Amino acid sequence: MFRRWQKDAVGKYRTLESFNTFLARLSPISGPAALGACDPADLYAVLSVLHSKGRNPQLQVNNDPGFYYFVTDAAQPAECDGPAPAPSGRGDGGACAAAPGSPNASLRREAVVPVSSKSLQLTTDTLNKFFQLEAHPHVSHILLATVDDDGSVSLVRVFNYVQPPFEGPETLPPLEAEGGGVGGESDDD
Repeated sequence: MFRRWQKDAVGKYRTLESFNTFLARLSPISGPAALGACDPADLYAVLSVLHSKGRNPQLQVNNDPGFYYFVTDAAQPAECDGPAPAPSGRGDGGACAAAPGSPNASLRREAVVPVSSKSLQLTTDTLNKFFQLEAHPHVSHILLATVDDDGSVSLVRVFNYVQPPFEGPETLPPLEAEGGGVGGESDDD
């Protein structure tokens, strides 16, 4: 867990909320719709990774089905220099290459769903439920944050449809089927 703070993120370590403070603001999820995809320690591991990357994570609760997720900042190119349409043809996806932090990159939001690597409930049906975000009903992809027992976090983009192969993040499809909202380019290392 200490390693994530060694790459240009030491200053962010001092602004990370404590585990006890984080636990105090967790609202319980119970009932038959609770998925139980991860425990509070897994949630905190994902929070610390996203915080160390400067992604401004905001904890969200999805009630039906019941699970926690984060909405984070994601750098997304604002405009293209050339005519490179997005895969949807609408021109509102990430069809142009701009480095995160460059002047022509804009900020978009992205859903990150934490899951324990030891979870036995990770099936295609459960993955489908992760796309049923009450606050963002038209999300086309999410980042699945898989947390190992040692606190290591792996971020994987999961699409809610069959995605043809693409050549890098500049060819990502639109983030939502009906515009605006959650999704975006990942800055994973």
